[in-house]
Amino acid sequence: MKTDDLIRRSIFIITEYYKNNLEPFFEYISDDVLWLGPAERQQIQGKDTLIQTWSREKHTLTFTMGNITALCVSPHTHVKEIILHYDVLTHYPSGNIVPHDQLLHYTWRERRVKTVSGWEYRPEIVMLHISNLWKYDNRDTIYPVHYEDMTLPPQPPAKPDRFVIVKASDLSVHRVAADQILYIETVKRAAKLRIHMTDDTLTINETLHEFERKYPGLFLRAHAGYLLNPAHVRKIRRFFVTLSDGTQLPVPEKKYTQVKKILLQESAKE
Repeated sequence: MKTDDLIRRSIFIITEYYKNNLEPFFEYISDDVLWLGPAERQQIQGKDTLIQTWSREKHTLTFTMGNITALCVSPHTHVKEIILHYDVLTHYPSGNIVPHDQLLHYTWRERRVKTVSGWEYRPEIVMLHISNLWKYDNRDTIYPVHYEDMTLPPQPPAKPDRFVIVKASDLSVHRVAADQILYIETVKRAAKLRIHMTDDTLTINETLHEFERKYPGLFLRAHAGYLLNPAHVRKIRRFFVTLSDGTQLPVPEKKYTQVKKILLQESAKE
């Protein structure tokens, strides 16, 4: 099992889950899967029981996920532990929104299966543990339908349209909302990038060209050494741009007219 592929698969399963699409979740769970929910006494074992339980759940909740950080531990050749940390907002029909800070722990194992082309290994989830404890309401089974009775939520943040997935220098994997990225700069004398966000900075092992190719159209190449997020540009003058946090970035004279035109066009769309 390749770690990067497994992390991306783990992220995909939970992001689809919170879009109320459970098919990827059901596809990868093992017959003897153990699911440990975030509330008291939430424990389900066995694929059939788990699917039956979810099929009985009726709710009108929707969810918004925030940034995701991923870590991997490999206790055995055919076993990997993937831990995701993320924010999720539960949207209730009343308009209330309740935030949760969650940890999701997957245990993946490789199972040897026979196919028409021979024997092969298939990854499957044998344990899922969501850590987000609150006082359990006996009227609920899976989704915290009555949880809003207990608390008043903050105002919701804007839902991001796009995310980028990057691996930091410490090998942790991060799913970052594109609208939280201010700019991305090349680290001198190293094949690394530094991603400047509204509340954090990440260093990743990648080149600017590779990043731009993976996420076309999200950022503007205003300089050979960095990409900037047009949504965070607050001012442009010869030959600088000022971002929403006050950062000033240079714009080469030869690029200035083109960059200014693109920024004005982007501003007109808003």
